[in-house]
Amino acid sequence: MKPLRACLLLMAILLPASPALAFRLQQGAVQFDIDPATLTLRAGAVVVNAPAATHEVSDLTLSPTEADWQWPGQAMHISARLDGPDLRLTFRSERPQTLEWFALPSEVNVLQLPIGEGSRVPLDDAHWRSYLTRELSSVDTNFDLKLPLWGQEQHGQFYSWLLLSPFSNQVTFTPAGQRLTMHSSHEFNTFNQHQPFEVLLHVGSTPLSGALRYRDYLQHSGQFTSLRDKVASAPEGKKLIGASHLYLWGSMLLAAEDVSDWAGLSRYLRSAAAVDLWQHLDAEAKKTLQSLAGRAPEGWQQASLIEAINTALLAQAPLNSTPDSPTFLQAQQQQAVALRQLAQQRLGKYLAPADSWGPGLSGPVIDALAQAGVSRLWLGTDNWTATFLHPQAVERAKEAGYLIASYDSYDTAIAPGVNDSWLTAQLPGELREKCAIVRADGTKKPGFGGKGYYLNPGCVLPFSRSRMQALIQLGRLNSLFLDVDGTGMVSDDYQADHPTGAGQMAADRNARMAWFSTTLKLPLGSEDGNAVTARHLMFAHGMETWGFGWGDKDLHQNSQSPYYLGAWWPNAQPATFFRQAKTKPLYRTVLFDPRYRLPLYQAVFHDAIITTHHWTYDTLKFSDVKTTRQLLSQLYNTPPLFNLSRSTLKARLPEIIKADATFRVLHTALWDKALIGFRWLDTAGQVQQTTFSDGSVLMANFSDRAFNGLPPRTLRARLADGRTLDFPER
Repeated sequence: MKPLRACLLLMAILLPASPALAFRLQQGAVQFDIDPATLTLRAGAVVVNAPAATHEVSDLTLSPTEADWQWPGQAMHISARLDGPDLRLTFRSERPQTLEWFALPSEVNVLQLPIGEGSRVPLDDAHWRSYLTRELSSVDTNFDLKLPLWGQEQHGQFYSWLLLSPFSNQVTFTPAGQRLTMHSSHEFNTFNQHQPFEVLLHVGSTPLSGALRYRDYLQHSGQFTSLRDKVASAPEGKKLIGASHLYLWGSMLLAAEDVSDWAGLSRYLRSAAAVDLWQHLDAEAKKTLQSLAGRAPEGWQQASLIEAINTALLAQAPLNSTPDSPTFLQAQQQQAVALRQLAQQRLGKYLAPADSWGPGLSGPVIDALAQAGVSRLWLGTDNWTATFLHPQAVERAKEAGYLIASYDSYDTAIAPGVNDSWLTAQLPGELREKCAIVRADGTKKPGFGGKGYYLNPGCVLPFSRSRMQALIQLGRLNSLFLDVDGTGMVSDDYQADHPTGAGQMAADRNARMAWFSTTLKLPLGSEDGNAVTARHLMFAHGMETWGFGWGDKDLHQNSQSPYYLGAWWPNAQPATFFRQAKTKPLYRTVLFDPRYRLPLYQAVFHDAIITTHHWTYDTLKFSDVKTTRQLLSQLYNTPPLFNLSRSTLKARLPEIIKADATFRVLHTALWDKALIGFRWLDTAGQVQQTTFSDGSVLMANFSDRAFNGLPPRTLRARLADGRTLDFPER
């Protein structure tokens, strides 16, 4: 439509719905054609949105770069305007309703989806169709998508939809023959009805165009904080530069390696002097000790025996406190002190020196890592009990220059007796009831695993501040991993005393993380690191390998399957974290095939948040894609993550050393550089390149053949300082 004709329509008119109402917004070479009745939209000659529903249009007003109109039947006001080279759509509703605004045009063959780090999705691929329609049939854009955007590859261009209003949105995928359909909707509800829903359409020429535009939006709207600025505020964060991430497992006092005289300990436990301990041993341990008749147990017997001994000791040092006590955490730390004293008094003559005790977090493990020359590490424990039990190991970790953190969470609260080992969920009963999220039907939202209740983060904020501060002090920690907050998982809370919409709930999660970072000034991490809850995080776990297959029995129940992830025991080395498994073809395609991976998240946040794998899927978890995962991490300049116990130290330390030798060198050079470019160097998608803001280039050859001098399964780094480094398959 010519500008003159557009100007003639600057009047309030009521017209029947018709394609004749379609108009063009244009400025220079930028042009978009829009049908206001259907929201069918063309960028140049390319259809990028094709909804089917037709609406009555009224009050249409136009200028060359902006249009406004009403859908009177839906009480909806819509505006479209050019925003530089982009198109911004704004929807305002006068009542609660669901707006169906997007349908993927049938001619689109490839999608870009930020599921985890980022994926390039060929819609004709059977594995992808199965994954999207069965496991991700309905997703929201603040939790399931790690960035609130998606892209469409059409005619050599990349059309990206950025949801500037990231909450209360749904994207659905449904099968359609040998393809699938994709739709998106926005819910105007009690909490957000008076807030506009805004979408930005960006047209770019590179695979990262949409992600880079979103980064630009965050920066210009004051929602982006660089890692350099975070380190300036919390100087301990500099220890994350070049650091591999390790979880040290086991929350018990003693490891099998701590027993220096098994034969003597075996005789003592069967003596009259140890009758109180004997009473608390399980039946299997008693049977084993009786069969030994004072002899030392075999190595395969020691793990179960030491766990039984730890349990018996704990029964002699009960926790004389409840979650309702304001000193509940302090009581747990005092219990740990008493337990150490009891073990020394009763069993000390059969044990190694006390400063070496521990199944994961322990002096010998810390010393071995430091002596191996691994100078930068983030160390996490699965709960804070380990830090209370092994304060000497905590101090040795800090002396070695490491970060040492505990796991913490405020997402679920359970009643006493439900699972007393789930320490983070042990909250005062009054808070559990008062802060429970209430659904629209008036029922309280069940917590993780169906236990207890999910909690409103704003309601529980004062308590979480107090406990986080106490935990740092009592555990002598210099970092913290705060589960769930970084996932962007939010909901509407209809509790009458604290009604909260999804957007406000995200703000409350951010407030908790901001308080920790600005008050305690220590590096904070969380799960995933989704865009809507990422600003105050220094690191996140779950972006590079994200959760998948939760309902797949072969992964979680069938112990005979090669894909079985493992059981959640024993305490010192849960199999689900240590057992190697193979990947099902479906997941191997969707998660790990390099042809379908894109560094969308890194294009936004590489120099703001350090991301790695979910702790369930560490660097060594999947034997058949080990090299591919390592190359992806190197190409994106993200750290390895290892699960480690004292009994696996000998086998896993060489892997840690090798990974450290690569990552520490590259991350030290690139930690504060933006990832600005990505391209495929071969037609098969097996040789890829990332470019950083200082001009450094990383190239990865995922294939088993050399490519232009780049050896197979090798990463080559050409750094801005002139170094060229090759890192072959480990």
